[in-house]
Amino acid sequence: MAGRKKLDRANLHARVAPSTGEKLKQIALTLGYTYNGEGSTGQLLDAIADGDVILIASNKSSKSG
Repeated sequence: MAGRKKLDRANLHARVAPSTGEKLKQIALTLGYTYNGEGSTGQLLDAIADGDVILIASNKSSKSG
């Protein structure tokens, strides 16, 4: 029976600001992580977790407690 290939992947759900999903897709697309013609947030998060993409905090992103 034909169908979608089953991948060994986990689902991750997060509550974020309304625009965050599209921003992450754009970052993924810019870095070349794509799926189905758009940015792949899953691949981007894997790359961050594996250390292939390194995040650097800006001064404006500092938040206290």
